Amino acid sequence: MGSLLSKFHSYVHQDVFLVPSHNNVLLIIILFLGVITSLLYLKFNWKKFIYIHIYKRLMGPKWLASNKGPFASYYRNILCNMYEINNKQLATILQNNYSSTFSRDHSISYIRSHCPHSPLPADEGYTTIDEFRSKVPLTTYDDYRNYIDRMVEEGEKNLLSTDKIVYFNTSSGTTGKIKLIPMTMTMLKETTNAFNIGLSCMWRSLPSSSFPYAKQRYFQLSSGRNESMYDKTKSGIPLGPFSQCFSAISTFSKYKPITAAANVIGLDLVEAITDFETNIFVQLVFAMTISDIYSYSVTFPPAFIHTIKMIEDYYEEINRCITSIDFNDSSLVRNHIHDVKLVTDLNQALNEIIIEYGGRKYQTKRTYHIQQECCRKDVPGLLHRLWPSLLFASTAIGSNYSMYKEQIQFYCGNKLLLSNFTCYLASEGCFGFTASNHTDEYFLLPTYAFFEFIKEEDIPKEQPKTLLMSEIEPGNRYEMVCTTPAGLIRYRMGDVITCTRFLTHSNDLVALPAEPKEIPRIPLISIACRIGCLDIYGEKTSERHVLNAIMKVIQQWKEQGFHVGLHDFTSYTKIEGLSVCYVVFIELIDEKCHDKNCTVVDNQFKMLQDIVSNEVDRQLCIENQVYESYRQIGKLGPLMCILVQYGTFSTFLNKELITDQISPVQIKPRRFLRNDKHIQFFYEHQIIDCTV
Repeated sequence: MGSLLSKFHSYVHQDVFLVPSHNNVLLIIILFLGVITSLLYLKFNWKKFIYIHIYKRLMGPKWLASNKGPFASYYRNILCNMYEINNKQLATILQNNYSSTFSRDHSISYIRSHCPHSPLPADEGYTTIDEFRSKVPLTTYDDYRNYIDRMVEEGEKNLLSTDKIVYFNTSSGTTGKIKLIPMTMTMLKETTNAFNIGLSCMWRSLPSSSFPYAKQRYFQLSSGRNESMYDKTKSGIPLGPFSQCFSAISTFSKYKPITAAANVIGLDLVEAITDFETNIFVQLVFAMTISDIYSYSVTFPPAFIHTIKMIEDYYEEINRCITSIDFNDSSLVRNHIHDVKLVTDLNQALNEIIIEYGGRKYQTKRTYHIQQECCRKDVPGLLHRLWPSLLFASTAIGSNYSMYKEQIQFYCGNKLLLSNFTCYLASEGCFGFTASNHTDEYFLLPTYAFFEFIKEEDIPKEQPKTLLMSEIEPGNRYEMVCTTPAGLIRYRMGDVITCTRFLTHSNDLVALPAEPKEIPRIPLISIACRIGCLDIYGEKTSERHVLNAIMKVIQQWKEQGFHVGLHDFTSYTKIEGLSVCYVVFIELIDEKCHDKNCTVVDNQFKMLQDIVSNEVDRQLCIENQVYESYRQIGKLGPLMCILVQYGTFSTFLNKELITDQISPVQIKPRRFLRNDKHIQFFYEHQIIDCTV
């Protein structure tokens, strides 16, 4: 720009503009437009420069990984004192919510060390946390349903919490009906803090030489809508998926420009695209345009795999959009985005990225690279081949998601780190952050909620005794119980966790600060499964039981020379007259082929269909001895396995599960079918007719 101004200055001193002519007027116009364009470009880059440096300061790897970063600070101040802090968290929650309608209706008091400010009888309140646990029963969602309905339909306030409710999470309905979970601003801010701490853990576990440069972007599959598009309660509180809360609440809009400078696409553009498939496609176009993203992150594995399948299926359409810098070259966009201004904005944003990375020459080179790599579907490591600078891919890989790990690892290849997702998220909130890049373990967040734990053997009881965080032991499973600032008291979440070990200096865990030298007793957890089971006579066959049985059968098939893998499964209890049994729908894949149309070859299928029911039934008897005893006396009939067509679960996700209340990003596997329409869907997608 300086050379342009000096040239303009020299022309003035040469009196070139004093002689009126058509050429001089044209030159003046060209120079004027050049100055304006340069100023606008300078303004844009200064704005971007500021956002990048704000992001670098708040969330840059160097800062996050430092001994002054979020994890180091949280470790020293919170985790090293987690039991005391979690107890104080309970006292604060009860103090704040003492006057709520729910607390009054259920005679829930407060801890005397944290009395409410209003005058109270001297003998009121709990002396200890043990007294609180002995006098207040465990609760489930049914205990809150009427109160939440009143908040939503009538706009009533202070029913569960005296803190302002700012959002209702819609649960993903993994094992039952959709629920509405209240959230306060404090909880949402703590969630943001948890993500920062989790990222801090990840970067502390990576060599500093691998840290991305300041302008390098990441890909995080985003989900959101314009604020006006959310359903609201009578008092105006938005309802939606947990993953979209930051779109629904205007308070967080100030962070959008900062994250837009680091992600491949701004959230404002994502929010404007209402169709699920089109939304993902557009985000992938931006991600594919950029050759050097450093991370690829999708919250849950089904959505992660879906993004890869879209790359494989739509890469030619993606390339056309990049080549023409026009999203109208996509049939998805033409069919689902009718807002001309939105398409123009998308084209402009795409053009800015292409110019930033080198313009036409870069554009041609990039599309050629995409074409070459996407043609090689059977070669492992598609993600690393598309983005050679990729440091890690991230998604939830523990517990019931472990069945997806092998498939996702194929797309990562051997060179790319596959890491567990940053935070432990549930519909009730954010309860932990990652402890390792190499395992599925989490730290609990003692500042988010008060935690209790039910021993695995006591889970079937209605009011079992609970343990505190200081009492859980490695190698054991527990159901989580939480008390939250939003007013859930001793709430049975339905999540079963495993206490894996206590924190140590270990190569597969986050690097700890030098101080304190002695590591306190800090438990690490992994998510085992969700409560919810196939249960006809009290046998309580869990998701883990069924998954283990299927995986053992598939392992036997592999040893016999069948190259098959498990893509997904779901189940239901079939009770028709005297016919009482489990039905399991299974989608298999041919592990030798990663083409979109590959399924188990016909000659293999017939043999597998004939034996799968008996073999899974036999393994399930080994997994669940109560089930075995009921099978032996004829109380339960033989289990039936039905193999379904390739793509059945993907279609089920897109056409049956996605609603205005459920975000595609947060959808988890639906292991137990309760809906007749859903059950019929799977019967309609079986590969061959089966006697039912």
